[in-house]
This record gives sequence, C-alpha cells and structure tokens, in this order.
Amino acid sequence: MKLAIFSFEVLVIFFGWQLYGLFHSLLASSAFKNVIEKTMPGLFKRYRFIFVISAILTPLPLLWFQVTHKSPDVWNSFREIRLLGGIMAGMGLALLRKAFAHYDSKLFLGLSQKREDSETFKSNGLLAKMRHPLYTAILMILWGWFLFSNSYNNLAFSLANTLYIFIGIQWEEKKLIKQYGQKYMDYKAKVPMLIPKIRP
Repeated sequence: MKLAIFSFEVLVIFFGWQLYGLFHSLLASSAFKNVIEKTMPGLFKRYRFIFVISAILTPLPLLWFQVTHKSPDVWNSFREIRLLGGIMAGMGLALLRKAFAHYDSKLFLGLSQKREDSETFKSNGLLAKMRHPLYTAILMILWGWFLFSNSYNNLAFSLANTLYIFIGIQWEEKKLIKQYGQKYMDYKAKVPMLIPKIRP
C-alpha cells in the first residue's frame, strides 16, 4: 500500500502551495514592482489593491482541490487533541486581529495611495515582543487547524505554508534592512522573530 503522505493529492497540495508562495513573492518583490512602476505607472497606482485581490483569488482552485479530495487521517482523532487544535486556532485568530492594529488597513489593502516605503518604523505593542506577530498568528491557525482536522492533505497544506512563511520572513527582513538600515538591525538583534521571550 502506498504511503498516504506521498499520494497524488498530497503532493499536488504541497507543491501547489509552494508555487503559490513563489508567485506571491514574485509579485511582492521590489524588483517586480519597480518594473511595473516604470512601464505601467497608471497600473502601479492600484498595484497593491490588484496584488491583494490576486492573493485571494489565485489559490481558490487549489483550495477547491484540497477540500474536494479527501485523505485519511495521520492518526486516530482524539477529542482532546481536536480541542487543543481549536483553542490554538482561536488564539491565533485573536492574535491576528490584534496584530493588524499595528498596520494601516487602507494601505495594506491597497485602498491608500501612500507609498509603502514611506511608512515609519514601528516597534511598539506586539512588535516590541516579536518581529512578525502576523506570521505567528497564521502559524497558530495553520497548526491548530491541522490538530483539529489531521488529514494528510491538511498536513501538506500546513507544512507547505510554514516553509513558505520562513522563507518569506528572510526575504522580507532583507527588504526591511534595506529600508530602515541599522535601526532594523538593532531591532532584529533585540526582538525575537516569532515567539516572545518569557521574562522572569
């Protein structure tokens, strides 16, 4: 019997989300945005909004595939583990909501014309405890959902997106160092990436 982890559906989900991550990163890269700004300045004014819409729409076929193709569970489902997963995902959603308070929602959604590189450096609130609270929240939701519904498809989904998040953090921090210089390097040396320090 073929191992479920290497089934066609699981591989499609894992590599499909990796391709989505690469596509998303390409569209978010400064080099690609600079090309759009120079060649299509009219489009560039709405680039962030178009980027957000594409980020929402492009994974829909993959999500449909993932939902409609069932796969076996990694282990026998236990009520306690499902409860833990639900609590973790719920805490992740609460953290996500709190983390968004640090961002300009209009700028984030592309409804503001203000340039992203003109944003002031922020290191207060949650950002004083961890550098990427949004990613921490997403990871909690991903793995909380996996614990709640522990199919091989969901394992592939969680692994692929976790890998993408860690790669994306490296790219994002290179951009932030370029944007803020020594100020961000000092912040990076002092504040943990994803898990806040437990202070005595």
